[in-house]
Amino acid sequence: MTDTEPTKSRPNKNGRAARLSAARAVTDVLRGRLPLDQALYEQKQYGDMDSRDKAFARLIASTTLRRTGQINHALSKYIQRDPAPLARAILQTAAAQLMYLGVPDHAVVAETVAVLKRNRDRKVANAAPMANAVLRRISENKEQLAEEAPLNSNFPDWLRERWERNYGFDAVEAMARIYTQIPPLDLTVKSDPQGWAEKLGGVALPTGTVRLTGISDVTALEGFDDGEWWVQDIASALPVRQLGDLTGKKVLDLCCAPGGKTMQLAHAGADVTAIDKSKARLARTQENLDRTKLTAKLVKADVIKFRGAADHTFDVVLLDAPCTATGTFRRHPEAAQIKRRGQMRELEGLQAEMLDAAARQTKPGGMILYCTCSLQWEEGEAQIDSFLKRAPEFSLNSFLNAETLDFHPDLKRRGSKEGYLRSLPHDLEELGGMDGFFTACLRRNVHG
Repeated sequence: MTDTEPTKSRPNKNGRAARLSAARAVTDVLRGRLPLDQALYEQKQYGDMDSRDKAFARLIASTTLRRTGQINHALSKYIQRDPAPLARAILQTAAAQLMYLGVPDHAVVAETVAVLKRNRDRKVANAAPMANAVLRRISENKEQLAEEAPLNSNFPDWLRERWERNYGFDAVEAMARIYTQIPPLDLTVKSDPQGWAEKLGGVALPTGTVRLTGISDVTALEGFDDGEWWVQDIASALPVRQLGDLTGKKVLDLCCAPGGKTMQLAHAGADVTAIDKSKARLARTQENLDRTKLTAKLVKADVIKFRGAADHTFDVVLLDAPCTATGTFRRHPEAAQIKRRGQMRELEGLQAEMLDAAARQTKPGGMILYCTCSLQWEEGEAQIDSFLKRAPEFSLNSFLNAETLDFHPDLKRRGSKEGYLRSLPHDLEELGGMDGFFTACLRRNVHG
């Protein structure tokens, strides 16, 4: 699975299996709070489909999630009584096809009604006449309906209000624009970004990331089997680039899987010990290391309980902490839909414990690089402010390679000498944006 989706997919035959699979996935995401990949891959029906129908199902589901607020607004004009959850999801996915995917109206209406009629659940099947009427009305007014609700209505109210408070109305408007777009695919290459961009038909970004569009099968690209690159969003690749020369440095990579930063560290010449508590995720990290012919010592352990040969022994400790991942909504459209405030509070406590564990492993004069792919200040700036109050032996440290941020004025400003870096999803908007990411660089005082 890649982080990109095809912009156009033609289903086989009538596409009913793909349409039903998409609706089931949307139901599991919005009601069961499952990640989209899990919601799709756990369906036997999805596994049995060919690649075109899988791509069509994914496109429908992801578009529905990106446009949830606008679609719900359109449906509310014509639905007086909410149908069963699956029937509603079938309607939502049909509206996405009509309003945003350009699927012929007659195909959407006819096949959606057929999907409903054939469902064994009578509550779902009984929604067919209503769906026929509603979808015909939407098809008659689809251009107006597609633009009627504001883009920022696709964000849950509590997230939108929090982001407006932290980043401003204009920033959230820009985030809303980028949310509706299928993102490009970013690669971190071992060498010669310009050369690889030319080979793969992409563009080399100023940081060395190679950006591609329209890719559906990463494994088929030149250089994959030889391990010349790995998939990694530009925002995720920026933190390690701020550490300067890592040759021979002892680096501890906490919560390492799937290994993008582990590979960056190893390729930079560091002596890397990488930790994750998941055996399956460590196995994936090892597969990535093997493919790229890079080396790191992998350890299955709980970050909070881990003890190295001795405390205070690592030059750099990188903590890519578990978080709400709200900054990844470009690539994971469900990220903005399934989070709740209570979940964030639980993660804040875990992040604090992990930061304290990272501090135990950092030698005097060494550094902690703390990262989260979250847009929530509570998981970024506020978390570091709290850590510095309880760990006075640490202080913010300016980035050692901050010139890598010079290409973008907002990133340069946010990656100031204070040692914070905050990227927002609409940075590089003209090229497809980037993940929302927070990074802080902390140094242990030599005599602390």
